[in-house]
Amino acid sequence: MEKERWFLLGDIHGKPEAIRNFYEKNKERLQLDAGNNHIILLGDVGANYALQGQQDARFKKALSRYPFTYICLRGNHEARVQKVIEMHPEKWEVKKEYGGEIYVEKKFPQIEYLSDGPAVYEFGGYKTFSLPGAYSVDKWYRLNHGWTWFEDEQLSEEEMNTGRKIKEVEQEFDLVISHTCPISYEPRDLFLPYINQETVDKRMEQYLGEIEEDLSYKRWAFGHFHADRLYPRKDGRQMLMLFNRSVVDLQKFMHMTENDGLEDILA
Repeated sequence: MEKERWFLLGDIHGKPEAIRNFYEKNKERLQLDAGNNHIILLGDVGANYALQGQQDARFKKALSRYPFTYICLRGNHEARVQKVIEMHPEKWEVKKEYGGEIYVEKKFPQIEYLSDGPAVYEFGGYKTFSLPGAYSVDKWYRLNHGWTWFEDEQLSEEEMNTGRKIKEVEQEFDLVISHTCPISYEPRDLFLPYINQETVDKRMEQYLGEIEEDLSYKRWAFGHFHADRLYPRKDGRQMLMLFNRSVVDLQKFMHMTENDGLEDILA
């Protein structure tokens, strides 16, 4: 039976190099070609970003060269998967997987997309709360320069209420994954100096702060801020921020202690 491995990685922004480098450096040590490998990507994957032309297909084809199943959480720099499906419904299928629903483009079956709204899954045996979406702090720069910006990048109020109901009903989780973070964990030292923070919409961070309050969970992982950082907790829980330089082993993350550092949970 193939060994099942689970990894976490942050924003790759439409560039396969982080995946390629991880594979090339670790394929023999981790026996990646012989394993059943899953990478949970914490948003801003870059698939379904360029909806015209061949850029999107080239990126997905590049990812598909490597022996991984990619589990894509929606960030702020990619279209909602339902919108993409509406454009070409014949190219997509819905699957029951990981205890929930995922979406797969038939041409690229290794790339799986999670729900556009809050949802519950089971990854690697861990009950997981998935909370997609974020605000683009460079929204106005993008609009002024004709760059892509997705108006529905954040959760709607209806979707936020769905997340509140999930929290109330499910109560306990092993793992929470989100693109941005609860507001008390915002890395203010990483804020872009040329962005006036008064113009930044904090609804998602405030909402995640509301969800995190009194939620029973063991681990929380997010991306968005382009850095790697651990937030040790005296209560045994851990908060992890990831970019695309460090691939984290999910099992190590789930079983780490408050004395462990980032290097102790890398794959």
